[in-house]
Amino acid sequence: MDYAPYLQKALRCAVHDILTDVAEKGLSGDSYYYMTFETNRADVKIPDFVRAKYPQEMSIILQNQFSNLLVDTLFFEVDLAFGGVAATIHIPFTALKFFADPAANFGLTLIPEKPQTEKEIPPSCSDMSSKVIDLESLRRR
Repeated sequence: MDYAPYLQKALRCAVHDILTDVAEKGLSGDSYYYMTFETNRADVKIPDFVRAKYPQEMSIILQNQFSNLLVDTLFFEVDLAFGGVAATIHIPFTALKFFADPAANFGLTLIPEKPQTEKEIPPSCSDMSSKVIDLESLRRR
Protein backbone atom coordinates (compact mmCIF):
# COMPACT_ATOMS: atom_id res chain seq x y z
CA MET A 1 0.00 0.00 0.00
CA ASP A 2 1.20 3.50 -0.81
CA TYR A 3 0.96 5.44 2.46
CA ALA A 4 2.40 8.70 1.11
CA PRO A 5 -0.96 10.20 0.00
CA TYR A 6 -2.39 9.56 3.47
CA LEU A 7 0.58 11.22 5.14
CA GLN A 8 0.43 14.21 2.79
CA LYS A 9 -3.27 14.66 3.53
CA ALA A 10 -2.53 14.55 7.26
CA LEU A 11 0.20 17.17 6.85
CA ARG A 12 -2.13 19.44 4.86
CA CYS A 13 -4.80 19.00 7.54
CA ALA A 14 -2.25 20.01 10.18
CA VAL A 15 -1.45 23.20 8.23
CA HIS A 16 -5.19 23.83 7.79
CA ASP A 17 -5.79 23.48 11.54
CA ILE A 18 -2.79 25.66 12.46
CA LEU A 19 -3.90 28.44 10.11
CA THR A 20 -7.50 28.14 11.33
CA ASP A 21 -6.25 28.67 14.87
CA VAL A 22 -4.24 31.74 13.76
CA ALA A 23 -7.28 33.14 11.91
CA GLU A 24 -9.40 32.79 15.07
CA LYS A 25 -6.89 33.72 17.80
CA GLY A 26 -3.94 35.40 16.09
CA LEU A 27 -0.31 34.34 16.32
CA SER A 28 0.81 32.96 19.66
CA GLY A 29 4.08 33.81 21.34
CA ASP A 30 7.03 34.17 19.00
CA SER A 31 5.48 31.96 16.31
CA TYR A 32 5.48 33.00 12.68
CA TYR A 33 4.85 30.96 9.56
CA TYR A 34 7.07 30.54 6.53
CA MET A 35 5.34 28.90 3.56
CA THR A 36 6.50 27.97 0.07
CA PHE A 37 3.97 27.20 -2.66
CA GLU A 38 3.77 26.66 -6.41
CA THR A 39 2.83 29.77 -8.38
CA ASN A 40 2.52 28.15 -11.83
CA ARG A 41 -1.01 26.87 -11.24
CA ALA A 42 -4.32 28.35 -12.34
CA ASP A 43 -5.85 27.72 -8.89
CA VAL A 44 -3.20 29.90 -7.18
CA LYS A 45 -4.40 33.50 -7.26
CA ILE A 46 -1.63 36.08 -6.86
CA PRO A 47 -1.06 39.43 -8.58
CA ASP A 48 0.34 39.14 -12.12
CA PHE A 49 3.44 41.19 -11.25
CA VAL A 50 4.21 38.77 -8.41
CA ARG A 51 3.72 35.72 -10.65
CA ALA A 52 6.04 37.30 -13.24
CA LYS A 53 8.74 37.64 -10.60
CA TYR A 54 8.14 34.14 -9.18
CA PRO A 55 6.91 31.99 -12.11
CA GLN A 56 7.47 28.59 -10.43
CA GLU A 57 7.27 29.05 -6.67
CA MET A 58 7.51 31.65 -3.95
CA SER A 59 7.65 31.91 -0.19
CA ILE A 60 5.64 34.11 2.15
CA ILE A 61 5.91 34.84 5.84
CA LEU A 62 2.91 35.39 8.10
CA GLN A 63 4.28 37.40 10.98
CA ASN A 64 3.66 41.10 11.49
CA GLN A 65 2.23 42.46 8.27
CA PHE A 66 -0.68 40.31 7.15
CA SER A 67 -4.42 40.64 7.57
CA ASN A 68 -7.75 39.07 6.73
CA LEU A 69 -6.57 35.47 6.99
CA LEU A 70 -9.43 33.31 5.77
CA VAL A 71 -9.09 29.53 5.97
CA ASP A 72 -11.38 27.28 3.96
CA THR A 73 -11.28 23.50 3.81
CA LEU A 74 -9.33 23.50 0.51
CA PHE A 75 -7.45 26.82 0.51
CA PHE A 76 -6.48 29.88 2.48
CA GLU A 77 -6.51 33.56 1.58
CA VAL A 78 -4.55 36.36 3.18
CA ASP A 79 -3.84 40.01 2.51
CA LEU A 80 -0.14 40.81 2.11
CA ALA A 81 1.90 43.70 0.70
CA PHE A 82 4.20 43.10 -2.27
CA GLY A 83 6.56 46.01 -2.81
CA GLY A 84 4.14 48.26 -0.95
CA VAL A 85 1.15 47.09 -3.00
CA ALA A 86 -1.56 45.36 -0.95
CA ALA A 87 -3.11 42.24 -2.45
CA THR A 88 -5.16 39.22 -1.45
CA ILE A 89 -3.59 35.90 -2.34
CA HIS A 90 -5.45 32.59 -2.65
CA ILE A 91 -3.43 29.42 -2.03
CA PRO A 92 -4.90 25.90 -2.24
CA PHE A 93 -3.40 23.59 0.39
CA THR A 94 -2.48 21.23 -2.46
CA ALA A 95 -0.10 23.91 -3.83
CA LEU A 96 2.00 24.04 -0.63
CA LYS A 97 5.54 22.71 -0.72
CA PHE A 98 6.80 23.76 2.70
CA PHE A 99 5.37 25.05 5.98
CA ALA A 100 7.45 26.04 8.98
CA ASP A 101 7.41 27.87 12.27
CA PRO A 102 11.09 28.77 12.65
CA ALA A 103 10.50 30.07 16.18
CA ALA A 104 9.47 26.56 17.23
CA ASN A 105 12.04 24.77 15.04
CA PHE A 106 9.09 23.07 13.30
CA GLY A 107 8.75 22.34 9.60
CA LEU A 108 6.79 20.19 7.17
CA THR A 109 7.72 19.27 3.61
CA LEU A 110 4.67 18.77 1.42
CA ILE A 111 4.34 17.29 -2.05
CA PRO A 112 2.08 19.48 -4.20
CA GLU A 113 -0.83 17.78 -5.95
CA LYS A 114 -2.31 18.65 -9.32
CA PRO A 115 -5.29 21.01 -9.22
CA GLN A 116 -8.52 19.11 -8.75
CA THR A 117 -11.93 19.47 -10.32
CA GLU A 118 -15.03 19.61 -8.15
CA LYS A 119 -15.70 15.89 -8.82
CA GLU A 120 -12.20 14.89 -7.69
CA ILE A 121 -12.06 16.86 -4.44
CA PRO A 122 -11.46 14.47 -1.52
CA PRO A 123 -13.10 14.90 1.88
CA SER A 124 -11.78 17.96 3.68
CA CYS A 125 -9.95 17.87 6.98
CA SER A 126 -13.09 18.90 8.85
CA ASP A 127 -15.03 16.08 7.14
CA MET A 128 -12.59 13.53 8.53
CA SER A 129 -13.88 13.85 12.11
CA SER A 130 -17.30 12.59 10.98
CA LYS A 131 -15.63 9.41 9.68
CA VAL A 132 -14.27 8.41 13.10
CA ILE A 133 -15.88 5.22 14.40
CA ASP A 134 -16.35 4.71 18.12
CA LEU A 135 -14.99 1.20 18.70
CA GLU A 136 -16.76 0.93 22.06
CA SER A 137 -20.12 1.02 20.25
CA LEU A 138 -19.05 -2.02 18.19
CA ARG A 139 -17.87 -4.20 21.08
CA ARG A 140 -20.16 -6.93 22.34
CA ARG A 141 -21.35 -6.52 25.87
